[in-house]
Amino acid sequence: MKRVPKAIDINVKNSESIARLSKAAKNGGVDTIVMIPSHKPIYDKLHLAYNLKRAQESHINLLVAIEGIHDNKLSNISILKKRGASAIYINSDEDMNLIKRVFEYAEFLNIPIFVNCNNKVLSNAVMNDSKIAYSLGVSGIPNYAESAEVAKIYELSNHFRAKVVFSGISTKESIEILKNKKENIFVDVCIDNLYFTDEMLKDFNTLYKTFPPLRSEEDRVTLLKACEEGTVDFISSNHIATNNKDLPIEEAEFGISKLDIFLPLAYSLPLKKETVTKLISTNPAKLFDIEINDYVNLQKGEFEVDLNNFASKGKNCPYKTLKYKIVE
Repeated sequence: MKRVPKAIDINVKNSESIARLSKAAKNGGVDTIVMIPSHKPIYDKLHLAYNLKRAQESHINLLVAIEGIHDNKLSNISILKKRGASAIYINSDEDMNLIKRVFEYAEFLNIPIFVNCNNKVLSNAVMNDSKIAYSLGVSGIPNYAESAEVAKIYELSNHFRAKVVFSGISTKESIEILKNKKENIFVDVCIDNLYFTDEMLKDFNTLYKTFPPLRSEEDRVTLLKACEEGTVDFISSNHIATNNKDLPIEEAEFGISKLDIFLPLAYSLPLKKETVTKLISTNPAKLFDIEINDYVNLQKGEFEVDLNNFASKGKNCPYKTLKYKIVE
């Protein structure tokens, strides 16, 4: 039996109701979630208040990331911070002058920025750009669709003191850029990219279609090494609920559901347990100045993942077994 602090999941997409997310988080040993507004907009007082109210009703510690830029306009970041926003979310390929202004607000208000480093034009595809994509006859997303954007935002970050989280990093090239980062720069990796590679899609298995895409084995090994060496600061779930998977690979939706199993899934990784605790609990707590005071017990063994026990509406989960489970 191992007693560990509950997780703080810094990358949960707003793809389902907060009531469901609350129950899924409880199942998965997650105490706090950071809601990323990639599915529904959160850019004004009304959207923010709605989500915070639902969280209060559902008894979940919810940190809301508001869109820093919406419809090519700067959101009212200062007002939203006063109303309870905990972070800012932006895409790296927005107008650079607007991004610079977001950085200025974030530095002044001391609120972290989560940056999705992705060039949408280069990423208008299905999966990782590789021999496997070529053999399947589908379009590929090259590593440089991410790393070129990482380089751009990294350079900008060096001119500000704002806390910048590079969200969902998936490539060895990005890690190389970020390995000597300053104290205000943080790296987040999605747990799927530590488990799987694009090999999983070779039989058109759409359960493994996700974003950022599953990359090569070399990328996966580089990410795991970066977790142990300290370049990676956070492991997050990148939880997305969708059941639109039983479709041709080009039409199936991106995303994997795993909030219901996140903490035991993280401890099942081939990483030191102290490293996992740091990346899913201690470091996120420091970023948001949260006190860790809730723990769960983990039992070691081999346990099947039962999708019928998921509180999430998403059954789009390819994970079959876990090395740990949460016990009372």
